[in-house]
Amino acid sequence: MMMFSELLSWVDPTDTLGATPNKETGGRSSRKTRWGAGLLMGLLLSSCLQAAELTPSKLVPSQDTTPILILQAADRREQLSLSDIERLPLHEAKLQHPEGPEGVYSGVLLEDFLTAYALGDAARLRLIAVDNYSIFLKQAQRKKKDYLLVTRFDGAPIPQSQRGPLMLVVPADEDAVLEGQEPFDKWIWSLATINAS
Repeated sequence: MMMFSELLSWVDPTDTLGATPNKETGGRSSRKTRWGAGLLMGLLLSSCLQAAELTPSKLVPSQDTTPILILQAADRREQLSLSDIERLPLHEAKLQHPEGPEGVYSGVLLEDFLTAYALGDAARLRLIAVDNYSIFLKQAQRKKKDYLLVTRFDGAPIPQSQRGPLMLVVPADEDAVLEGQEPFDKWIWSLATINAS
C-alpha cells in the first residue's frame, strides 16, 4: 500500500493549475496526474475511515431455550440459551468475516451482555470455543471498542456446522483486519464458554 507521503510526492507543487507542460509528463500537462493522485488519495483516506457500522437490529428475539453458552465466574456457573442472550437489545453489522462469509452479523454487545449478568467489572475474560481454542480479553480492551456477541447470520441462528452457535466479532476492525493491518485474534467462532475473572 502506498504511504500518504508517497502519494503527495506525485503532485508537482510548482504546477499550480497543471497548465504548463513539463519534461516529467512527456510534454503533457500534469493535470491528469494531479487529478488521479487526488482521486486516489480520497479513496485511500475514505477506505481507512470506513468500518462496519453497528446499528440496532429489527430482529425478533429468539424463543429457543436450548442451552448454548456456559457463563462462569468465581461464584457461579450458568447455562444460557439463545433466548436468554437475545433478551438484550440486538445490534447488527454488515461485514466480511476474515475467515467466513460476508453478510449481516446480528447479536448483542458484549458489554451489554456482561453488565446484564453482573460481570461488567470483570478484569479479564477467557472465551473458549467448542474445540478449546480460546482468547482473552481484558477490561481495558473491551472498553476501547464494541465487541458483538453474534447470535445470527443473515437473520438466522448459526448452526455449529457453520461456526456457530455463537461468535465474537469486532466490527470496527473489519477493514484493518481484511487489509492485514490488525490481527483478528479477538474474533472467535463456535463460542461455547465465557469465563470471567
